[in-house]
Amino acid sequence: HGRRIDGPWVFGLATKAEVRYFVVQRRDQATLLAIIQREVEMGSVIHSDEWPAYRQLQALGYQHSTVNHQQNYIDPDSGANTQLVERRWLDAKVHIMKKMRSVPLNQLQGHLDYMAYKILRKTSEDKFITFLQDLRN
Repeated sequence: HGRRIDGPWVFGLATKAEVRYFVVQRRDQATLLAIIQREVEMGSVIHSDEWPAYRQLQALGYQHSTVNHQQNYIDPDSGANTQLVERRWLDAKVHIMKKMRSVPLNQLQGHLDYMAYKILRKTSEDKFITFLQDLRN
């Protein structure tokens, strides 16, 4: 959760096969749970840190495991961790912050969507053909 900065927050969801980012103005329960309920299939396993906004996930029908980052990076009992989503966010942040310098707020979501696509397709041998196939699907 880090130090407070001015501007929007970016909320991320990640699996080994997919990553999605959402620009949000608030990190409260109403905002984040609305995204999760819209984007994540009921009954899915969700690993998160112990941010208070996630406390109702179990009651909403998700299998929710947490990790307390003050104690561990991986919960020793459940195996819960946030390393995948944090790594995906680092990839996007490095690209946006270092390579693009500054992104206007009205363009941030588009850049995040591009990075989500690029991160997961970086091993494709023919990126152009893969892109065309993805458009078709």
